[in-house]
Amino acid sequence: MKSLIVIFLVLIASAIATLLFMEEPGYVLFAYGDMSVETSMAFYIVAMVVALLVLYGVIRFLVGLFGLPGNMSARRKQKKALACQKGLALGMAEMTEGRWHKAEKLLVQSARRGDSPTLNYLSAARAAQAQGAYDRRDEYLRQASQAEAGAEVSVGLTQAELQLDHGETGPATSTLRHMNDVAPGHPQLLRLRARLYRETGDSASLLNVLPELRKARALDNEALNELEAEAFSARAAELASAGDLGKLEGTWVSLPKTSRSRNELVEPYARALINLNEPDRAEVVLRSSLKQKWNERLVELYGQLNVNDTNRAISVAEGWLREHRRDPVLLLTLGRLCKKGKAWGKARGYLESSVNAKPTPEAYRELGEILDQVGEEKLAQDAYRKGLQVAVDGSLSEPVVPVAPKPEAGKPLPGRRRGKMGQPRLSSA
Repeated sequence: MKSLIVIFLVLIASAIATLLFMEEPGYVLFAYGDMSVETSMAFYIVAMVVALLVLYGVIRFLVGLFGLPGNMSARRKQKKALACQKGLALGMAEMTEGRWHKAEKLLVQSARRGDSPTLNYLSAARAAQAQGAYDRRDEYLRQASQAEAGAEVSVGLTQAELQLDHGETGPATSTLRHMNDVAPGHPQLLRLRARLYRETGDSASLLNVLPELRKARALDNEALNELEAEAFSARAAELASAGDLGKLEGTWVSLPKTSRSRNELVEPYARALINLNEPDRAEVVLRSSLKQKWNERLVELYGQLNVNDTNRAISVAEGWLREHRRDPVLLLTLGRLCKKGKAWGKARGYLESSVNAKPTPEAYRELGEILDQVGEEKLAQDAYRKGLQVAVDGSLSEPVVPVAPKPEAGKPLPGRRRGKMGQPRLSSA
């Protein structure tokens, strides 16, 4: 299109020039000393155009002649780069199909022909590791580091990843420590550090690297939350075993506020407090969390607390009945708390209501213990048997509530009492 426009403009200019020179041809005179040359204006213009074209052609020829070595070198480099890229593509295709030996061969051959072989050597290192050739892997990593400037980060990160894949946690730790000095905050470096801490069970370091992972957006929120819950659970258990309440509290406070409201972290924290003989602190944490969001695991844990004021804990749990009247876990928790408070009748009523709502081995075991306590040995044995049946089969083939014996004339059943508002009534059926 551009050529057509140029030709069209030249034709127009030629036509205009022809018309002008037909009316007034004009002339050009060159004089130097005693010598002079006279010609027409049209011939002079044509001669000048031809001379300029010849001069342009000569200059282009000389430039091409002197630039020939450079052009040949550039073409050679381009040819090598294409060969290197082709070898990389073929090698990666072979790796995808699991032909590690052929992939390694293609990658190394193309790397030796190319001027930018870093990726080829790194991929060859992966292929060598897949074959268990760790000496060749290390050699390819060394060649990759020497292949071109600026490859230290990619080589170091690949080396650390391969070391972790092979279980070389010691060398991987050294590599990642060095890379942290070279490229701090690199997303892949942070991911590899988190992986190292996770695999070595270093929960404290894993918790420390989580804020950097969030800041760099190295992982999505779901993965970060899962990693945080795992790391905190392990760290809380460690500190509880070590009896270090101060560090446990410090670790909890150092978590983001949003994290401290998540049930996945509240539960291990409360369990750690229980193991450290701090049930009253655990009660506050559980109660505060359940006030924000209902969670049956936390409710069940609440029933395992040996708090100083059992009656207050019972009162708190009974307050939850207003919104969760038929919740079997809450009823089990109330049964356990009443059992701790030696309120045998209330405990029995809550536990019978729990197994009626949903039979579980835990509820039957607690009910059996209550029945033993009040002298109902037959019913206790029946409760234990049904609990075992639920544990083995997952269901019952008979009524869930034990059938109590008929009372003697004028004598009420042990533990039977009228229920108050909001509390279950026992049945003699």
